[in-house]
Amino acid sequence: MLVMDDGWFGNRNSSKTALGDWFVNEEKLKGGLGKLVERVNALGLKFGIWFEPEMVSKDSELFRKHPEWALQTPNREMSISRHQYVLDMSRKDVRDYLFDCIKKVMDSANIAYIKWDFNRSLTEVGSALLEANRQQEVFHRYVLGLYELLERILTAYPHLLLEGCASGGGRFDPAWLYYSPQFWTSDDTDAIERLDIQYGTSMCYPTSSVGSHVSAIPNHQLKRNSPLQTRGHVAMAGTFGYELDLTKLTDEEKEIVKAQCDDYRKYYNVINYGELYRLISPWSNRRRCAWMYVSEDKSEALVTYVIIRCGIYERYYLRLAGLDPNKRYLNEQTGQVLTGKAWMNAGICLHERLQDHTSRIFHLVAVD
Repeated sequence: MLVMDDGWFGNRNSSKTALGDWFVNEEKLKGGLGKLVERVNALGLKFGIWFEPEMVSKDSELFRKHPEWALQTPNREMSISRHQYVLDMSRKDVRDYLFDCIKKVMDSANIAYIKWDFNRSLTEVGSALLEANRQQEVFHRYVLGLYELLERILTAYPHLLLEGCASGGGRFDPAWLYYSPQFWTSDDTDAIERLDIQYGTSMCYPTSSVGSHVSAIPNHQLKRNSPLQTRGHVAMAGTFGYELDLTKLTDEEKEIVKAQCDDYRKYYNVINYGELYRLISPWSNRRRCAWMYVSEDKSEALVTYVIIRCGIYERYYLRLAGLDPNKRYLNEQTGQVLTGKAWMNAGICLHERLQDHTSRIFHLVAVD
């Protein structure tokens, strides 16, 4: 799937304008969205699109026409964050407007996915529609209104995959997973930072819900350079995707990307349907991190090992978990065959000199 990010709508030429003006900018998309999607589909790809429906820019047609639609408290200045206000989702007229806008976009093209962004917290949580003694209801009404809008959209487009967003506003509640089975976990895409982020997220949420991508280096937030292999291994502990300019990759990097995509397809079932075992916490061991997935029938396992900070050369034994102690398992990467009991008690002997931020995966399959 190819996903088109921010900037396709209204007068959206910077982060300061046009949120709320959800109509296609045909000066940018010559021939309209439908033509673009047809070309993408012809390449064998699905098409997705970015929205941030709950927000409105101060500099937008929508806000100039309906300033009362933003959350606000009488006699208090409205806080602006990221050049945007929050729409009052407790209002039916707001939800109707958003549904109509999204419907027009959806009906204009074969769209399979929406990234539903959410980039700031709620402030001045009041509604211009409610009387003073009911203002404390707005938080709750906001959530119920949002769910009602999501229900309408998914009823109209049952094929649609929605991805929610935990960045900025920090919203990642379990009820959202009913409507949006995956969540963009954080805008921090640095692979080493992601060890902490994804390890913590896994305590409550399944791997299949964790939005995780391979991004360009130097990382846009930390300016860190980590190997493409490591970025791929870490992203595979989630929904797996790429957010970078493919035209800037070298031929060697393109071959790595192809191999990573093949690996994710190969390991998809064990990653998304297997049991997760956390082997080494990045919080308690700042040198390394490791985790593994084991299939339900214990016939297959995928182990991921990442070096955070290398030390003086030493052998390290990574003890596994969750295997059938009586089955014999082949490590496809090393060719070694041991019983599950041996893998769990003796472990994988790691004696390579691995540098900072390098990684390895090991695929174990049961053999007769």
